Order: sequence, then structure tokens, then C-alpha cells
Amino acid sequence: MRFSFGLVLFTLPIYLPRHEFSNLTVGIIAAAYPVTETIFGPMIGILADRFGRRKWIYLGLTVSTVALFAFALNTNTGYLVAVHAVQGVAAAMIIVSALTMVTDTSTSTTRGKEMGVYDFANLGGYMVGILAAGILTRIGSPTTPFYFAATLAAIGALFAYFRVKETRGQGKQRSLSPIQTLKILLSDRRAAAMFPIWLALTTFVGIALTFGPRLGPSPLFTSFLLGGIVLVLALTQPFFGHLSDKYGRDKLMMLGLLSVMGLFVTAIYMVRGRLGFWFGVPFLVVFGIGCFAFPPAALATLGDLAPERSRGTTMGVYSVMISLGTIIGPLLGGYLLDRYGMTSLFYSGLVILIGALGLSILIVGAGFRITRPLTLRRQRRS
Repeated sequence: MRFSFGLVLFTLPIYLPRHEFSNLTVGIIAAAYPVTETIFGPMIGILADRFGRRKWIYLGLTVSTVALFAFALNTNTGYLVAVHAVQGVAAAMIIVSALTMVTDTSTSTTRGKEMGVYDFANLGGYMVGILAAGILTRIGSPTTPFYFAATLAAIGALFAYFRVKETRGQGKQRSLSPIQTLKILLSDRRAAAMFPIWLALTTFVGIALTFGPRLGPSPLFTSFLLGGIVLVLALTQPFFGHLSDKYGRDKLMMLGLLSVMGLFVTAIYMVRGRLGFWFGVPFLVVFGIGCFAFPPAALATLGDLAPERSRGTTMGVYSVMISLGTIIGPLLGGYLLDRYGMTSLFYSGLVILIGALGLSILIVGAGFRITRPLTLRRQRRS
């Protein structure tokens, strides 16, 4: 799935000529995907709890096959918004179900590592897709990656239908509603404090992935740069997930947050010319790798807290936060780029991160403690 989505993610901004499509228009097209993912994520979570996880994966890949092929047929803005919205529905089916399956098959002592492996597959697929898109747009037509992506999604749908096994049989068990699940999650301060951070981080991801291909010196160079970053992210996920199992989720999440802040501060100093390029690169590398500590620890925390009979709904609620950030990112990035230029992205990113961190600290309060996963309490809650 991520291989095919990575192809489109990188190709779409290049597919839309700069002289015909403003950055804000590109942002609107990009935001259509997470809008529908936000709407349908909780619904798919409920259905996954009620009727099982497996079928939504191959159905999502089938819908995605049609949507990916349709991208190559027209460049009308309204048409592309509609097609990308359909792809967002397909993504909700696949992502919510896959995350729920990982939660089903892992335990509180291994969940960090297994979420890291999930992230490795997720990001590794993106990395290969981005690199392939850079090569295909160089040697073929702008529509070639869309046809290739549709073929990959079709193969994935067949594989999921014949090979993926169901992890739970929830057919006769009534799951909790999204509102009930959200109340359970928000009743835990650590879980509530994660949501502003997720929102901030996914906003940055939405900006980078939407406008990176348009702002780079060439599609091929940008694909290798983005692909390299995603590769490092993918390779570090199992390691950071294992550390979160061993030393506690909160420590790894805090490491990730402080690293993100350090990354923005370093980038601002470099853009303003107060920090030389070669002196700043080591800081970018250290802080950049440190950023990657957050996702597996946060996903494992969410899995620890998920009520057993509403794991699908929990992951659907989580997908809302992920999707909201990727809606805000393209729209905010497009507006800032058109109005104020690239430097404004770094300043706004730092302000958003500080605000999210401040809100999380307020939620947690003075009683914040570094803890290991509280398995027994969560089992009683579920």
C-alpha cells in the first residue's frame, strides 16, 4: 500500500504545473485525502471491531487501485479533489485495520518493537515509492507512476485476499462507540497529552510531503533526498520501539519532542545565516534521528490503552488526529509559501510545536511521571 501511495504522493505535486496550480491549490487537492480519512477512520474502526479486520484491507486496496488509475485521466482541480478523497477512504480501510491487527497480535512487553516493525514496513514502502517516482518521472511520462501504483495496489489486494489471516473474531461482540472510546483514552492524562503532539507532527509531515517535490532543485534529486530521510526513519523504528519496551514509552516520546524542537531551531539559525552549513549538518543529523523516537513509543502507548473489544475504534480515533494534521499541513503550507515564502514554514513550525508541547504539559499537569506500560490497570479498564 505505502509503495503505491508513495508513488502518488511524490508525483502529484509535480504532475500539477506551477504556472497552472498555485501552492494553495495543490494544498487543497492534497488535503482531500486526509479529510475523508478523518471522516471514515472511526467508522472503519467500528466495522473492524464488529466484522473483523481482514476484509477491509483487501477492499481498501481494491478501491485504491481504481483511484490510482483515475489520477492519470484528468487534471481538473475538482476531479483531482474527488479522486484523492476516494483514496483517503481506501487509506482509512487499510491503515485502521492493519494497526488494529498489530495491536491484536502484540503484547504490552513487545508492542513498542512490533509497532516499530509496522512503521518500518509503512515508511519503507513510502521510501521505495518516492525513489521509484523520481526515476519514473525522469524516464517516462508524468502519468507513468500512477499506472505503476495502480498495478501495485491490485497485486496487494490479491495478496491480502488470499494470504492475510483474520486476527480476531468480533462478530457477536458489540464494540464501544467512538465517543466511549475517546472518553476512555482522554481519561488517561498521558494518552490525552499525546494528541496535540501528534497533531503538530503530522502537520509538519503534511507540509513536507506536499511541497517538498515542488520546491526541490529537480524531481530525481528530491526523490533521493526524501527517500533517504524516510529510509533512516524506517530503519530506526524497530530500535526505538524496543527501547520504549525496555525503558518506558514516556522517555522515548520526550526524546522525540525535544529533538523536533532542536531541529527547527537549527534550521532557523541556518536559514538566517547564523550557523554555517557544515557546522549545522551534525546538529540536523542528531536531532533528525532523535525525532524518530516518538512514533513507535506513541503508537505502543495507544495500543496499551486500547480497550480489548474496541481496538479498531481506538485506531480509528487515532487516525482522526493523524488526518487532521495532514489536512492542516498542506493548507497552511500552501498559504504561507504563496504569501511569505519558505522561511515562514520554519517559524510557524516552531510556534506550533511549542504550543502543542505547552498544551500537553498543561494536560499532564504537575504530576507527570516517567512510567513503564501499566499493563494490569489497562487490562482492568478494557
